[in-house]
Amino acid sequence: MHHRAANGKRDRRRAVVTASARHAAAAALAAFVASAGDLLLLYVGNAQRPELALPPAGPAWLWLGGALGVLAIPFYALGYRAAARLVAPASVRGARALFATGAAGALVGSVIHGLTTWHIQRGLASGAAAGDPMASLAESGSVLLVAWGIAALLVLVASAVFLWFVTRDATDVPRAAGLANPALLTLVLAAAGLPSDLLRSFLTPAAPNIAHLVFFIVCARVLRATRA
Repeated sequence: MHHRAANGKRDRRRAVVTASARHAAAAALAAFVASAGDLLLLYVGNAQRPELALPPAGPAWLWLGGALGVLAIPFYALGYRAAARLVAPASVRGARALFATGAAGALVGSVIHGLTTWHIQRGLASGAAAGDPMASLAESGSVLLVAWGIAALLVLVASAVFLWFVTRDATDVPRAAGLANPALLTLVLAAAGLPSDLLRSFLTPAAPNIAHLVFFIVCARVLRATRA
């Protein structure tokens, strides 16, 4: 009877881990879609810059890019739920904090994507000269800047929680996976784009969503390895 109970407990744990791996994979797909939305928005804006000499953007690209990000980014909450599952054996409270801040950051990120779409559309309608995306962000007004600040703080907290528990060997997660947290990956990707005008116009502003894509893929792989 004890053996049967142990098997039942192991089966339930495996089912939870399997579901978490699927959540992480779904979030990775959402991050891929959101990154595609980012690149569409960025292309629309950067196509107005003569120094980049890009072909004109399609008429529906702006709204398609906006819709992809607004609809996909909230699903990052699934990925943060999976990441919380990895942290839970070390700290239930830490896992809850990771999920809460990550999910809240996803909701704010969706709002940011929608506001960015509106900001680009307003610039196109006014006929104003387009500039570097990061410079345009700085000139976009307080609402978008405050939203970016809130999202950055939430993702930083979630990333710090993940990094702290993973690198302390308090979980079964490889310590190297802690370096795949979205805050650190965003900084690395954003910096990688700085030397080139073209990369700075696309990779640097798209870094947060691409970072989440990598983060969720790592979480899914770790969970699958744990299940095995």
